[in-house]
Amino acid sequence: MAGKLHPLIQGPRVDLDISDRLLECEEALERSFQDLVERAELAGWKTIEITCALQSLADHHMLAKAANEETDLQIADALNRSHGP
Repeated sequence: MAGKLHPLIQGPRVDLDISDRLLECEEALERSFQDLVERAELAGWKTIEITCALQSLADHHMLAKAANEETDLQIADALNRSHGP
């Protein structure tokens, strides 16, 4: 991963149930998110442009993760078949 990672993001607590993890994740990301939005606004971007761009980036990130996982499964399957009986 390129770039400098933001050191202020807290990891999840181990004792959380699944319904609390999303809220805690949002809380952990909020400061960095607000900083990013503010920097974009200071650079001259409109709020609607920033919001749409962030939503698009999030969608593309999830699609890329899913595609990579599918590719990994296909590669593993091909390797298993090539080393089969």
